[in-house]
Amino acid sequence: MAEPSPMFLQKPFSLAHARSMFGGSDPRKLALLIKNMPFNYGYIESEFGGSLVAADWTAAVTAGGGPTAFAFSAVRGGVMQGATGTTDDGVTALYRTQVFLDPGDFPFMLIRWTVNTITGFSFEVGFSDPKSDEALPGVTDVDGPTVGNGVTDILCVHMDTDQTLTTASLVGDGTTGSAAKTDIGTYTPSAAVPQTMMIGVRPNLGFCAVWDGDGSVGNIIYGVSNGPDTGVLVAPYAMFRTRNTASKTINIDYIGFGWLRSMTL
Repeated sequence: MAEPSPMFLQKPFSLAHARSMFGGSDPRKLALLIKNMPFNYGYIESEFGGSLVAADWTAAVTAGGGPTAFAFSAVRGGVMQGATGTTDDGVTALYRTQVFLDPGDFPFMLIRWTVNTITGFSFEVGFSDPKSDEALPGVTDVDGPTVGNGVTDILCVHMDTDQTLTTASLVGDGTTGSAAKTDIGTYTPSAAVPQTMMIGVRPNLGFCAVWDGDGSVGNIIYGVSNGPDTGVLVAPYAMFRTRNTASKTINIDYIGFGWLRSMTL
């Protein structure tokens, strides 16, 4: 028998290839193979096992109080580590340098991170168009909710202990419609426990799933009734802020994000 080669397959590394192997289109099986289907999907992942690649990811911090920009830390497994510093409202953030994902291509991201304490803490993780200041959140008031900082299109998990609502919400807004939110139960991250978040965008819709350690938070999937519009390019980011004078140390050990390839280039 000849050695296998993609040269002799129709549409190798594609949905058609996967469906021919699995005798159908069970989405649970196909989703597992997205990284192996470059004919139809793009996927970029960062394990952060070395120095930050500035061409791919950019670190941002607020001035004052000594916030530490995300940089490689040789702890177990390797992480990007940042700290908020000791000035109230200090921020350390990490965002994708390139803004190129269209909500019409159903982008999604998977991120895993930890924080050492959640007393006086805020975070925002998701997708947005470019902010006026990448060291500040796109959601300016989760109670409203209200979106600002130059952002028109956003989908994120947001939590802020300085707000009336001190637990996390999924917040979405687009050029079309107004900002909307869905509370993620009464979720706040457990200190020093890995937080894993899957966040996905469709035009004017958003979804997320959250795991605190190995445990799923509340419903399997949360959705929100607005999100970024197709035609507005967005990128993944993660922002962490202290809401008191105690510095918060954040470790990120993985970010992966994918999208359905468009037939238009």
